[in-house]
Formats: sequence, C-alpha cells, structure tokens
Amino acid sequence: MSNFMSNLKTLNSVVRTGLLLGFLGLFGYGSWFGYERYVKPGLQAEAAIAEAARLEKELAASLEKQQQLTVENDRMQTSLKLLKTDRRIANVEIMEKSQDEDGSPVMEVRFTEVDENGDAVGASRDYTLKGDQFFIDCWIATFEDKYIEEADELRNASLFAFKSIYGDAERPRDAQRLDSDSNDRPPGIYDDHRKRDFEQKIWRDFWAVCNNRARQKELGIRAAYGQANHLVAEAGQRYQVVIRSSGGVSLTPIEGDPADAEEAEFEDDEP
Repeated sequence: MSNFMSNLKTLNSVVRTGLLLGFLGLFGYGSWFGYERYVKPGLQAEAAIAEAARLEKELAASLEKQQQLTVENDRMQTSLKLLKTDRRIANVEIMEKSQDEDGSPVMEVRFTEVDENGDAVGASRDYTLKGDQFFIDCWIATFEDKYIEEADELRNASLFAFKSIYGDAERPRDAQRLDSDSNDRPPGIYDDHRKRDFEQKIWRDFWAVCNNRARQKELGIRAAYGQANHLVAEAGQRYQVVIRSSGGVSLTPIEGDPADAEEAEFEDDEP
C-alpha cells in the first residue's frame, strides 16, 4: 500500500511537471507570437519613422546647401559676364530721308546692336524719326555699397544701356525705346538666355533709376550719367555708336568695314 501511494505521488508529480512545462511552453509560444505579430512590427515602424525623419532632415539640409550654391553661382556668373562687358556697340543706318505731308523732314532708320566682330546681336529694329538729326541716348550705371557688400566682385563692373532714339524735331521725353526695360531678360548683348534672379534684380533696379531719378537714392544701383550724342543724318549712311566704360559714348560714320571706322567728336547734349 505504501508503494502504491508512493508511485501515485510520483505520477502526480510527473503530471504536474508535464502540465507546468506545457503551460510554460504555451506561454512562451504565445509571448513569441505576440512579439512577432504585434510588438516587433511596432518597433520596426518606429525605427522606420525615425529613419525617415533623419533622411528628411538630411535632404532639407542638402537642398538648402544646393540653393546656397545656386545663389553663389548665380552671382558669380552674373559678375563675370558684367565684368567682361566693357562696351556696347550698335550700327544705325539711315534707310531713307523724306518729308511728311506738312513738309517737315523725317527719316527712316535701322538700329542693329552688334558684337566686337560686327555680328548682329538680336534682330534689327526700324524707327521713323522727325527732323534732320538723330539722337542716341545712352546710360551708364555703376554699383553702390549695397551691391558691393553682397557681391564684392561687382565693384569694378558697370552697366551700359541704349536707352532711346529720337529726332531733333521731337522731344526727348517722346523718344522711342531702344533697350527693352522688360524684367524677363537682360537687354542686347547681356542676354545669354539664362535666367538668373540676381541679374534680373540688377536690371530691375537699373531701369527704375533710369526712368525715375527720384528713386536713385533708394536703390543700390545708380545711373552715373546719361549722354545723348547726335549728328546730321545722311541718307544711305551708316553710323556706329559705342558705349565705353572708359570713354563715354562715341557716334561715328562708318566708312567701309565697320571695324575700321575712325572715331570722330560730335556735340553732346543732355536731354
């Protein structure tokens, strides 16, 4: 009897141990399953969110740096172009001289900007002027401290503009525009068909100064001076007008090759 009871206790102990091991196994499996099914995906999601935030921050920093480099490149390219441009040249051809219905003299002229080689820059433009003489009004602008502080390489640069053309029987304020004051692109030889915000701002300020002297003190670019050269026009004759950073404006009859034209002195007039 005592052996039976001893065996029964042993059996109970084994059963309890087996049940405990089974429970522990089931609990362990449940814990593993819950971790894999619920906890682990959540941790992975948090890690993915943190990684995405890190990448977004790095991307924002990279974009900011790229924008800074773009701005600096914009300034440098603009400065290099302005420093290289130390003059502007144009040919004025007197296509025809006649009289209007009132018997007053008029002339048909063709204006063509050219480069150093005499090749046309953009399309020629035709104008009808009243009088026997024609005036070419030009502007030269220099930079003030506002721009020098932002881009020191502009210190020695200037802007040159063919502002307007008119006859001696017309008022300067009624003159016809030569360079466009559009903000879309720089005028003439300055236009390389590349949009630069810094360059566009320069020209916006320049035209604001040229067209409104009261604003000269408000802006960082000022028109240093304007000069209107003039002479009596001869039918069929061509003339060359040159704006120079070192020598003002010259207006010269062209004989033969425009590149060989000799400079002549003519009267200057402030409109």
